Amino acid sequence: MRNYRIYLYATIGFVVIYILIINLLVMPLTVKLKTTTILENNISLATQEIQQVSILAGNSLANTVEKQMVVNSIQEAIAGSDNESIYLTVFDWSGKIISHPDVTKIGEKNEQKSNTISNMKSVVTADELYAHLLTLESYDKHTSEVIAMRSISNSDLLIAAHVNIENIHFQINAFKDQVKTVFLILGLIVLLLLLIILRIISIYYERIIDQKTAKLEDGVLNLSKLNISLENYQKSVAELKMESQNIPEAKESEAITEAPKQRLLTYIRNELMPIAIEDIAYIYVENSISYVVRKDGKRYTANDSLDQIYASLDSKLFFRANRQTIVAIYAIDKIIKYGNSALKIEMQPTSEIDIVIGKNKVSAFKKWLDM
Repeated sequence: MRNYRIYLYATIGFVVIYILIINLLVMPLTVKLKTTTILENNISLATQEIQQVSILAGNSLANTVEKQMVVNSIQEAIAGSDNESIYLTVFDWSGKIISHPDVTKIGEKNEQKSNTISNMKSVVTADELYAHLLTLESYDKHTSEVIAMRSISNSDLLIAAHVNIENIHFQINAFKDQVKTVFLILGLIVLLLLLIILRIISIYYERIIDQKTAKLEDGVLNLSKLNISLENYQKSVAELKMESQNIPEAKESEAITEAPKQRLLTYIRNELMPIAIEDIAYIYVENSISYVVRKDGKRYTANDSLDQIYASLDSKLFFRANRQTIVAIYAIDKIIKYGNSALKIEMQPTSEIDIVIGKNKVSAFKKWLDM
């Protein structure tokens, strides 16, 4: 798979961000909502239980049932329930435990100091209990917290509902494992979809790049052919020039009369300066003034327009690149691609202006070079 690093970095980035989001935001919020829901249910259940037990015990005492018989009935009902999430205890106003699921604690002093329930109220809220659970550094199966309390009428007894901390933590940990499993599966699905989307996007851009590369290669190939044709044309012109120098004088004079101009009249300051056609590199117009540039880089002015000058030149040696420029075959150094369909000519000596052949004249330029 090409560009495997992109997929590797995307996977690592997604995993890091996903873990951070889960651990810092989603998991704490989800666990808090689930825990408070569990605690609310337990508090509601505990409130109902102590209310029912206290009413039944109070009515029994009001009907002259002995106190010990009532205590024994409560003890039978709550025996062994300290392993459940909610269990009840009974103690008197002095703090002595009268009834407890663990019979070994009956008669002991109830010294549990609840941080969640005060003397001013009899029921703790789920948020208060959750905040207290977060402060616990350690706990065991005997750790509990009083979440509701109610007095038994017609007696000096109090009935309290305890929440089993270990049981609550077990439920929370089990829920955490479920949440982690769900988010793990969800993360894998999202990661797979992300990689598929990245693959589709990369394939799309790879095709675009391949198309551009193909076009560029075609352009380079065409430019290479164009430059080869330029070199061949320059060689053929040079050979024709050498052959013309070997023609007898009679034929040469006849050819000269039929040939285009051999010199171009120019000015430098106020002096007339004829320039041999073969010494001209390029001619251009700027601010309605015609400039003639020689192969040595010197620049002269001409009175004629570019159209008049071009009409007097040999079309085999000179080409009208655009409305502003005429170039000589000898001075063309390189042809390069310019934009989508245009060509740019680099001259020797370097031209003072950009010489660009528009797409409308490219075919004529190629034909001029015998392409």
